[in-house]
Amino acid sequence: MRGQLAAPGSGRCRLYPGERPPQFVVISFDGAGVDSQGWFPIFRQAARRSGARLTFFLSGVYLLPEDRRRLYLPPRHPPGSSRIGFQRRSRIAAQAAQLGAAWREGHEIGSHFNGHFCGARGVRTWTARDWRQELEQFYGMVERWRENASLTHLPDLPFRVRETVIGGRTPCLEGDRDEMFRAFSDHGWRYDASGSGRVAWPEKRAGLWQFPLPILSVPGTDRRVLGTDYGFFTLHSGAKTRRPHMWPHWKRQTVSAYVAAVQESLTGDRAPVFVGNHFESWNGGIYMRALISLMDEVCTRAQVRCVSFEQLSDWLDAQAPGTVERLRGRAEG
Repeated sequence: MRGQLAAPGSGRCRLYPGERPPQFVVISFDGAGVDSQGWFPIFRQAARRSGARLTFFLSGVYLLPEDRRRLYLPPRHPPGSSRIGFQRRSRIAAQAAQLGAAWREGHEIGSHFNGHFCGARGVRTWTARDWRQELEQFYGMVERWRENASLTHLPDLPFRVRETVIGGRTPCLEGDRDEMFRAFSDHGWRYDASGSGRVAWPEKRAGLWQFPLPILSVPGTDRRVLGTDYGFFTLHSGAKTRRPHMWPHWKRQTVSAYVAAVQESLTGDRAPVFVGNHFESWNGGIYMRALISLMDEVCTRAQVRCVSFEQLSDWLDAQAPGTVERLRGRAEG
């Protein structure tokens, strides 16, 4: 692993019997596409300041220019189909540069697959064969981005995608687990970050660590929300950008919800806290700035480790047999 992860105050990863684990916080981004707001470099800078390592779930179509869209052959959809579009040709070089820089800085590149097909005709009906096809399309778009964009004069990405990508998050958190996990295991993946749940120590299913996004309490209300920018965006304004006079309050509320989740876990069983965002400027970008505030506030704490899913997987796998089960409270101390 690039950058060994140790327990606070030590030079090792494995816990001693009875030792408290670090408080892990994992921040990830779905899509991870270069945009006009410049969120990719902004978060790389915020990570340098706070010492965080981030996970960027890349959508393969963000390395394929719009005029070459028919190179994408999605399962159960016509060639060139995508619910999220393709990357502008003028941004392909910047997209590759940001991915390469992030990886060199120790951040993780994962997969958000390609066409983002949700709903009745989307990934929830896909078989293992469909998922394998989608993954091969993803790998191909990353491996051949220079040829596809006629940019062979540029340097290639500094990583091998089939070795680097060890997990991902499915579109809309959907998919038949049995089917998709067969495909993920075939490609050597170690975790899945789809689905939702509570803040708890992870478990394995079909050999994959399960890292679901948590349902969080919203301070000052009796509401609960998925720990994502879109979850708060939907709660606050019905997933429509509006009511600018409320933006400062909504930002503070979002930060408070994240910090409260971290603090509750830190003083409790220290189960990892997961946060998922998109490179979007919903409600004036308040959810992106809220996430930066979270990083500045908690990632610098002595007992907190803001890590990638790759690093968390490494730490979990490094523990002695029975340790994670004890952390989940399933075995005697």
